[in-house]
Amino acid sequence: MKILFCDNTLWGLVNFRGYIINHFLDDGHEVVLVAPEKEDKQMRATIPAAVKYIPIDMGRTANNPLTDIKYFKRLHAIYKSERPDFVFHYTIKPNIYGSVSAKMQGIRSCAMMAGLGYTFTSKSLTAAIARVMYRIGLRFTNHLIVLNQSNYDTIVRKQFCPKKKIILLPGGEGVSLSDFNYTDNTSDSNTFLFIGRILEEKGYHEFVEAARIVKAKHPEASFQLIGALDPSYPNSIDPATVEADEAAGLIKYLGFTNDMKSIYERRGLVVVLPSYYSEGMNRSLMEACATGKPIITTSIPGCRELVEEGVNGYIVPPKDGKALAAAIERYILLDKQQKAAFSLASRHRAEQYFDVRKVTTIYDQLINETSPER
Repeated sequence: MKILFCDNTLWGLVNFRGYIINHFLDDGHEVVLVAPEKEDKQMRATIPAAVKYIPIDMGRTANNPLTDIKYFKRLHAIYKSERPDFVFHYTIKPNIYGSVSAKMQGIRSCAMMAGLGYTFTSKSLTAAIARVMYRIGLRFTNHLIVLNQSNYDTIVRKQFCPKKKIILLPGGEGVSLSDFNYTDNTSDSNTFLFIGRILEEKGYHEFVEAARIVKAKHPEASFQLIGALDPSYPNSIDPATVEADEAAGLIKYLGFTNDMKSIYERRGLVVVLPSYYSEGMNRSLMEACATGKPIITTSIPGCRELVEEGVNGYIVPPKDGKALAAAIERYILLDKQQKAAFSLASRHRAEQYFDVRKVTTIYDQLINETSPER
């Protein structure tokens, strides 16, 4: 079969769906990727061998309807030329315009809502219009994948998509447990690492506040951030703010990397994500689990599922820097045996709930027109 993947960035496709793409290649299918290539040179993607890539301009956050019309026409032409047997769509514009185009051409498709995000949480007119467009677009998809129970309930309650089309992946998109191996986390030092886009909703300010509180009592503790600055996204953190917080000695910004495996090999890491963004199932936390890193995160859907309170980490209320600081100090005060137990518990949790091999079964069922479990 010819399987086409359509996303809002090539980097996102290759990095988040790479295991699925290679799974289809191993099964003898032809794979085509359609996505813009990010302008940021840091986020260049290496396309797997034997995969066809078709670049497309989209305007990821543009509100110009003429830009969207141009994107739809180009996407429609690609689908007409390629004639895929099945299309997987990710993120809002591919989900809307790709689903419509696929339906018009008699091509089976599946959309994924990796998280409800800004479109669903904002009260702006732009977000309201986007929600209307989403409701229209999802009428045309054959299936809709969601990544946590809360998102599933919201979509059903607000009637964004017929319930019979929705497939819940309770462990999210999963993580390759062989690629992200358990590593010994034993260390005399503690590094609290924020992994994610540098956004307000990801909890940047709460992370910095917690660093200020904790370092006043434990100056040896290290607070680091790794991830992309995303100025095109609403509520992105200004680089000058990051520079000022770094100059004050509160944090160290490590920039962006495509080599997260080497990051997870570092000892003494605790992954901290004080997000109140509407997550699907946070990938960084899944990778942290798989590699045996303790986790401190918030009680929001898509984050809380990664933690068993007091077993492999701590869960705190969102938008509460003081509570975050208290949880971080609780971890600092654990002895080495307790910290080692947290690490082992994270790996066990990943093996129990977040193995990507469970996800490949659903993808196979979709392209072969069998009935995925809901």
